[in-house]
Amino acid sequence: MKTEKAIYLELAGIAFAIVIALLCGFAVILATSAEPFTALSSLIVDPVSNLFNIGTILNKAVPLIFTGLSLAVVFQSGVFSMGAEGQLYAGGFLGALVAVNIHGLPAWIHFPLILVCAMAGGALFAGIAGWLKAYWNANEVVTTLMLNFVAILATSYFVNNVFKDPASGGYARMPYISPDLLLKKPIPGFPAHTGFVLALLAVVVVYLLLYKTKVGYELRLVGKNSRFADYGGIHTNRVIISSIMIGGALAGLAGIVEILGVHGTYKDNFSAGLGFDGIIIALLARNHPVGVLIAALFYAYIQVGAQTMQVGSDMPREVAVIIQVMLVLLVSSQAIFAFLKQKYATRQKAVK
Repeated sequence: MKTEKAIYLELAGIAFAIVIALLCGFAVILATSAEPFTALSSLIVDPVSNLFNIGTILNKAVPLIFTGLSLAVVFQSGVFSMGAEGQLYAGGFLGALVAVNIHGLPAWIHFPLILVCAMAGGALFAGIAGWLKAYWNANEVVTTLMLNFVAILATSYFVNNVFKDPASGGYARMPYISPDLLLKKPIPGFPAHTGFVLALLAVVVVYLLLYKTKVGYELRLVGKNSRFADYGGIHTNRVIISSIMIGGALAGLAGIVEILGVHGTYKDNFSAGLGFDGIIIALLARNHPVGVLIAALFYAYIQVGAQTMQVGSDMPREVAVIIQVMLVLLVSSQAIFAFLKQKYATRQKAVK
């Protein structure tokens, strides 16, 4: 288990990576913009300048929290899954089918049923990669990436043909979901929907699962040393499959919450890479549930800042991509954290 000092060192490394990534973005703006200070203000200040932008940040953070949690769970088991995107589509698709095609149920029963089916869809689809990894030792990076295409293209076929709303014209989507089943926006003039409450609840549940249960202990132990876990009597194959399926269930929640909170229907290619963004969130959070919450909010803040910067200045929103890429490179690099640990150890020896 990590000591308190080790945790502080990791936090310092993450903060350092964020600062460097932001400075790289600022350098690009200063070098290319005719109005750099206006662009910087639009990027940094405008996202929190009014309730609409703040609500947009929260809405963008919600699916990122779910996909970040999904991948954090899987990564903690020592499996590097890339499949949250496909699992998100599979879960969102099944949840939307239940929302559109089941009638006569009261909303207080129908809504939880939608969420459960979305989780089941994501979990079962993820279980394919888990089974291949556990019993065939198939490389999970390859299988999950390939399965992403299976889920995205299969659901695209169904929503363009079998389940397409006849009234949608040339637009590929299912019929609109009943307003009673959609996530509400409880504060007038504030666009944030109640999916953020579900995301906060998911953070708490995943934290308790990972750090307060036997399942979480076994999962983290397998991630640290699978041979030792197997020697200690832990069924490592079962743990690998269960971790990937738990991650798939969370990714399925990301899909259905995005549908119920933003789109109001299942439409073709609705995700825009939310599952892949979850990889960045999990890496930035060092696979900790609370860190996922903070990282997702920060990531959504940068996304909204890029939009306001594009509208309010001469800089395109692609500057945010530079910041995101730098974050991935820096946070995924173990050199930063190794350097900080070495400096800390040298200082401790000097004190002694």
